[in-house]
Amino acid sequence: MDQVSVNSNTDGRTWNYSPSMQFFARFINVALIDCRCTLAVAAVSHGVLVAVTLPGADAKARPTDEALLARDWIARSEEPADTHSRRFLSFPGCCAQLSADVEQSRLSLLAVIDSAGDFDNDEAWARLDELSACELQDDVEPLFDAPRVVPALDQLALFA
Repeated sequence: MDQVSVNSNTDGRTWNYSPSMQFFARFINVALIDCRCTLAVAAVSHGVLVAVTLPGADAKARPTDEALLARDWIARSEEPADTHSRRFLSFPGCCAQLSADVEQSRLSLLAVIDSAGDFDNDEAWARLDELSACELQDDVEPLFDAPRVVPALDQLALFA
């Protein structure tokens, strides 16, 4: 898997990767990784995001719940009408930040995703409907368990 570190957008200029661009690219890449693919950087992409399958991907494998939701996010995610109250990033929103063509990128990524797993069967569609009907679960794990921090001046009082 040979990847080139330069990508061209529609007007031929090379991208200047910034932390904000990496933020949006990671949303798409995490969805692809759930589907046993990864975002590839092509030398000339003409503003279209491309992906490659990861080693060990099996076209006949049953996709995980995360893969079903990730593929659905790429396939059906639309930009919300009210951009001020949105809670989640959409695939078109990420593509807009990366100056990538939304529909061409969507078709390109979905073709690779579909070659990495068996997403087109009745069981997968039924499971996706079931997952889509549920509310998103909250994360039950705390972000971190920070110990109590005692300021340096108060530490002397502990030993007095």
